[in-house]
Amino acid sequence: MGSDTSKTCPVLKTRTLEDHSDDFSRLSENALRQYKLSIKQKYESEWSSLSDEQESLSALYNEPVIIQKNENGSFKNISVDRLLMSYGAMPVILQGDSGSGKSIIAQKIMLDWASETSRHLNVVFYLRCEELMCVSEEINLIELLSYSCSLTSDQISQMLQHSPEKVLFIIDGFDELRLTQAIFDMSAITDPLQKAPPEVILCSLLRRYLIPKSKLLVTTRTRNTLNKLLKGQPCFTEIMGFSEKKVETYFQKFFSKEYDCVRANETLLTACSIPVICWIISEMFRVGADVTSGLETITSIHVDFVSTLLEHHCQGLSQSVSTLLRSLGQLAERGMLEQQVLFDEKNVNEIISDPDGNPFLCRFLSKRRIRQETMFTFMYHSFQEFFTALYYVLLDEEESQRKVRELLHTVERGWALSCWSDRDFSMADVEVRQSKLLQPVILFLCGLCKKEWIPSFFEKHNMAVSVNIETQLKEWISTYSQRYQNEHMLFILHCLYELHEKSFIRKVLEKLVLIDLSNSPLKMTDCWVLKYCLQCCEHIRNLKLHVTSDNLKMLQPELSRCKELWLMMDHIPDDVVGLVSAAAEGKILNKLNIKKLDNHGKLSGYLSGISVSVRDGDITLSIGTSVSNSSVTELTVTSPHSLISTIDWVKSQREWAFNSYGYLSSGQHEVRLLTFLQSASGLKKVCLHDSLLTKTFASEIPSFIQACPSLIELSINVSGQLMLEYTQSMKTSLEKMGWTLIVWGKLVLIKPCMERFTEEKLKTKREKSESERTLPQRESSDSVSLKAESSAHSSSEDVEVFTPELRDDEDKLKNTYRFVCAHAGQFQCSLTNLVFVMEGEGEVLYRVDSWDLRLLDGLGQMQPAGPLYNIDCFNGSLSGLHFPHCEILSEENKDILAVAHFTGGNVETMKPLKVTETHVMTDIRDLSLFGLLKRKIFPSCPVIVQVILFLRPITARQRDSILDVHLLPWNVPLSKVQGQHKESTHITTSSKCSLIPGSEYSLRCEPEGSTVQPMTEKFECNFGPNYHPTFEVFVNFNTEEVRLSLSDKTEGKEVWVPRRIVFT
Repeated sequence: MGSDTSKTCPVLKTRTLEDHSDDFSRLSENALRQYKLSIKQKYESEWSSLSDEQESLSALYNEPVIIQKNENGSFKNISVDRLLMSYGAMPVILQGDSGSGKSIIAQKIMLDWASETSRHLNVVFYLRCEELMCVSEEINLIELLSYSCSLTSDQISQMLQHSPEKVLFIIDGFDELRLTQAIFDMSAITDPLQKAPPEVILCSLLRRYLIPKSKLLVTTRTRNTLNKLLKGQPCFTEIMGFSEKKVETYFQKFFSKEYDCVRANETLLTACSIPVICWIISEMFRVGADVTSGLETITSIHVDFVSTLLEHHCQGLSQSVSTLLRSLGQLAERGMLEQQVLFDEKNVNEIISDPDGNPFLCRFLSKRRIRQETMFTFMYHSFQEFFTALYYVLLDEEESQRKVRELLHTVERGWALSCWSDRDFSMADVEVRQSKLLQPVILFLCGLCKKEWIPSFFEKHNMAVSVNIETQLKEWISTYSQRYQNEHMLFILHCLYELHEKSFIRKVLEKLVLIDLSNSPLKMTDCWVLKYCLQCCEHIRNLKLHVTSDNLKMLQPELSRCKELWLMMDHIPDDVVGLVSAAAEGKILNKLNIKKLDNHGKLSGYLSGISVSVRDGDITLSIGTSVSNSSVTELTVTSPHSLISTIDWVKSQREWAFNSYGYLSSGQHEVRLLTFLQSASGLKKVCLHDSLLTKTFASEIPSFIQACPSLIELSINVSGQLMLEYTQSMKTSLEKMGWTLIVWGKLVLIKPCMERFTEEKLKTKREKSESERTLPQRESSDSVSLKAESSAHSSSEDVEVFTPELRDDEDKLKNTYRFVCAHAGQFQCSLTNLVFVMEGEGEVLYRVDSWDLRLLDGLGQMQPAGPLYNIDCFNGSLSGLHFPHCEILSEENKDILAVAHFTGGNVETMKPLKVTETHVMTDIRDLSLFGLLKRKIFPSCPVIVQVILFLRPITARQRDSILDVHLLPWNVPLSKVQGQHKESTHITTSSKCSLIPGSEYSLRCEPEGSTVQPMTEKFECNFGPNYHPTFEVFVNFNTEEVRLSLSDKTEGKEVWVPRRIVFT
């Protein structure tokens, strides 16, 4: 019997499990069917249209524009249907401002799944953070999910175990989670049955500790803090608002006649791209309010809405309007400061009497039953923000100023922390997020200061506004507009728009050196705000924008007020030709850069970039165009204004690239371009980047030069292999025409022949200048001069070292060195290491100047490789220069150096005569600005660097000695750095080492207890004008010496071995 039982038990047990699994599967399907039915019933019954008829969410849903952002800043539009289709387990973040429709989209996804239009998901759980924050006890994930759906705990457990990759968690309203460092540290829960506070459970889901294979959709108003919690790279999407067509669709459903009023008011039409504004305007239409005028700002729309509802619903109130508004504002402020969206009935009744029976309040507060408890919430979060601002305005003056001062301080502190936030989550991130959430309150405060519109509302209800609030806000805007860019600058522009005071806007913006809004694409409302602000100014110095081609149309008339304009776009439309012409005219706009952000799937014929700059009456235009799926050709031309204004370059280049692609053989693209350029009279310079130098192309170049008599330079940056036989045959033809061809790396430079001094001419010149001397003296001088001329082509051997005189007697000669030469030879400056090749006696004045990188536009991948020198020589006896460099020469970088000569507003690149281990040699024809350039190569090659130390002076209140450590290229003059740190003591040490530009390094200081900041820093070649310390070392005041060393962060090896540094 025993043996029989042992044989049959396993079989019986297996059958029981299979039967149980089948039964559970059937039960699971039934449960899901009921769950989906409950979702459909909820979203069909809870929604009512503006016509007071019950309609489903599907019928009322109006989809806004949503974009998906890529890491390089590019983006593409994406629909809600595609939002979760292609990203596997990659979390999707849906970002949007208050009232943009995040929760509606989340609920639409729920309804689509319940209606079985979304078949790639088995089950969807909708978690509203605001409701989960009402749960006070610790719960596990299964219990938390059972609160939000009709499924049992057992059913949920089974579904999470079966195909977790087909489970979607929608976490709606991430900003309502009250996060702390302790919560972050706790949120490493991996067991769905382990209990913890709800926010810990949600953080564990976000950090992928719980159900890591599931899909995640998170809605939020802020992004940075959430990004630190998420594990892996998420998919970022953002709600941009309604398109104009969707605004029309929204109103046509209920107010088709009234829509004409909206369409006729461009300001109102733009504001209605924000979904909540559409709802407010619709509500005002419903009660018969006049919306044809006065609604210029977001604040004025909210004020008009509140005023309209007070007129219709304030009869028979038991309390005054001011008391009612203060009560509502007090409740709103509590929620804003405590990150609270839901308010229990008891707390609401303590502040507001009879919230249920007041028809006015019912328009702003909605009531919900959550876990058998009555809760109140503001209908839209923007109402909570507005009433908080209104509350501050209605307080007595002293209290009002205190509240506003604290608000401004909190927001500014968050901005500062956002610039220095740790890489991992910290409490600084909590403050950054809180400041972001409080920003709309400042926006509404600015709007409430508007003198022309708002006072009528307050006067009607016997309320006063403190003028001191406006003063506080203006001082804050004036101060911090000069410190921050991008999202913070955009917020300041919105504040200026809400203030709507043209003279103040002009005062703030015209003193800014740069307005940078390039880190994220601007919404329609952002562009409208920017447009108004630009209209208030005569000019803007430098503006950087990230705009869509549609929004550019709105901005374009005002952009010519900028002196320099940088645009990043999804694609470059034909109508940017207006900006190109405006830049070419050079009245205000004299520099224009337009760049198409690279997106997936390049198409032939698109413009990749446009650059226009004006200097000394000549226009330099660069246009980059895709001519194949794998290459981009860039054309740069310099010409008079008339050429730029008479040709539609944008359209011409697009048609040229599109028509060329697909059927032209290699090199024919460039031939067609030269043919096109021959029809353009007045060309001075032409540069082709990334071009194929084929035999056909090379043979056409002499004909092109003959057809363009005004041409003074043609350069070609060759892509692919450079065939020397083509350049040699071309060089022969060009020499017959009086032109020279120089090949430098992959750059082919073609210029008219320049007359060079022959030894015969040099001898004649010297004989004339020394006619008063005796024949023996003249012969001796001649031989020395000829030796100097020839030595300009040789190494810097046998040079005489001199220390120059520093001229400070006149402002124009300030920081200028003077060298008086008595005879011919090579002379090296002990301060700058410059070598002057002299034909005879003369006086040289020279100084180190600052690079203007704009002058390098059109030179391709070239960057400064040394200081910029301004050199002048009397008597004309200077024939050559040897520039110190810091390159460590190798096969990879032996041809990367060139000499830049700036004259007449133009830059000429000269191939060196010779490059030694220390110097770059060149002869010269005339004098002005000279500097070294080098071609960018990847990866970067190491350069010779000097470690320069300065000990700061001790102050009475100082407890530490501070040592400044500078990492600078070897050819930066020490005297130039010392000139900026005159109060500090230079500490001499063996300073030479080699570093790789772009790499990170760390400085170590012994003894322990000293502090080094920052911990690591990226090394970049800095050639001025400012020389700030790379590292700061704080050591005890009584310390007499330390040991310093420098290490490569990536490999950990020492690149500057420990040095003993003595302070005394």
